[in-house]
Amino acid sequence: MKKHKHLLLVCIAGLLVMSFKVADSVFEITKNLEIFNSVYKEVNENYVDEVQPGTLIKYGIDAMLNKLDPYTNFYSENQAEKALIDRQGEYGGVGCRVRLRDKKVVVFEVFDGYAFEKSDVRPGDVIKSINGKDLYNSSMDDVSVLLRGSANTQFNMQIERNGELINKAINRMQVQTKSVSYSSMINANTAYIKLEEFGREAANEIKTALNALMGANSVNNVVLDLRDNGGGLLNEAVDIVGLFTSKGKFVVDMRGKNLSNSKAWYSTMEAIAADKKLTVLINRRSASASEVVSGSLQDMDRAVIIGQNSFGKGLVQNYFTLPYRTQMKITTAKYYTPSGRCIQLLDYSNRREDGSVGSIADSARKIYKTASGRIVKDGGGVLPDVNMDEFEGIGIWNKLVKNYVVFDFVNAYRNRIGTLEKTQFLTEMEISEFIKLASAKLSAEMSKEIADKWHSDIDNKLDANELLNGLNIESQLQTNITNQLTKNKNKIKNLLEREIINRYANQKLRYAKMFESDIEILKALEIMNSKEYDKILKK
Repeated sequence: MKKHKHLLLVCIAGLLVMSFKVADSVFEITKNLEIFNSVYKEVNENYVDEVQPGTLIKYGIDAMLNKLDPYTNFYSENQAEKALIDRQGEYGGVGCRVRLRDKKVVVFEVFDGYAFEKSDVRPGDVIKSINGKDLYNSSMDDVSVLLRGSANTQFNMQIERNGELINKAINRMQVQTKSVSYSSMINANTAYIKLEEFGREAANEIKTALNALMGANSVNNVVLDLRDNGGGLLNEAVDIVGLFTSKGKFVVDMRGKNLSNSKAWYSTMEAIAADKKLTVLINRRSASASEVVSGSLQDMDRAVIIGQNSFGKGLVQNYFTLPYRTQMKITTAKYYTPSGRCIQLLDYSNRREDGSVGSIADSARKIYKTASGRIVKDGGGVLPDVNMDEFEGIGIWNKLVKNYVVFDFVNAYRNRIGTLEKTQFLTEMEISEFIKLASAKLSAEMSKEIADKWHSDIDNKLDANELLNGLNIESQLQTNITNQLTKNKNKIKNLLEREIINRYANQKLRYAKMFESDIEILKALEIMNSKEYDKILKK
């Protein structure tokens, strides 16, 4: 009896403590909302200049959420509509990606079969104006609003190409992005599937592509390409894993503060390629749902993962409806692969004193084991089973891309040559021309960066200039860059040709070049056609 009374008292005490904690929490929320309301009211009534209440509150909300993580966001009414369009993958538009470069709107990518491609708008074209509105120094949001609209509506646009102004009338089209952008046979027994995103029909699209390829060919191997895939819908990722394993397979565990945001996910689709050898290609831009697929297949020892360390996003977001047609996207949970690891790389809960966010320390990363006992770690993205150099050993290539050297050269080639019919076409003279151009541009850019750094570190600018001139840095850099590019001339040729082919609406030629020279695809073929596949997976 005494024992039961004691237990009852303990339970009552626990409930009281929890009640006090809840009450304290409610009081803190109420108090701070009241303070915020008062600050907002006083600023609106008494600040010396006119303020825009909506803009002010948006700044305040964004600043508050910025302290959490980059994925927890508030959307105004217009932003909420755009976010919905992006999630659905269907909208009226032109089929392109644009970037701001030196305050100009530059077409960066054009999608096959859509309005810009049909109107011969090309990467590298500068969009000067739309319907008479000058776009110089515009924001990306402003440009997006002008490009998007209802399907079958028209707008006038002026572009600049090689110094020439060209006027174009563009008819917007219904843009429906496909998750599977390409699928085909690489060779007699290997199927290839490129998954761009995890849209609403991603698993079904892969299922359809696989069935078509397996129905017409003797498929033993599959290459699933998730490079540059930033993610999408979690349920699609789960079902894609099921296609290669089995229905009802445990794929990922989602854990949040609220029980409603916690869930174990099991595949719901019947397997259609469980007996095929499988390789998955990832890179630094493979994130979220891509990491669910690659990480869970790795934990199950079902696929060999090839490429570079993935992005490291182990966070799950959900959308919530707010008043006046606004919305929020909130990080509600973390996900864990079958081995129990979370691949989240950045630790947003422990910011540095300056507010920056660091990676989870290697010493803090826990060890887990795959189904066959292979060691995997949490806290750092998905580490490939076979690590490949993204730039094929040419360290300088990344800088050539970032500084638009490759972009400009490739665009100039496209504007000069009307059509392509083969996968190898650059001459020795053209490669030498690129190396000369690249060395000059990059050495000038890099020496400028060095000069800016020296000027900021050395008080006397004249001393800094004298030192720099004496070292003759630009000339030395140009010589070193020329030597490095010349040494890798054949690799440079392949990389340039792949970029050039991307400028033409010829998907078949584009992938033929990839199958011929992509080092990660070639490595996948080598592994699946040797004993190395079973050796890696410890089978």
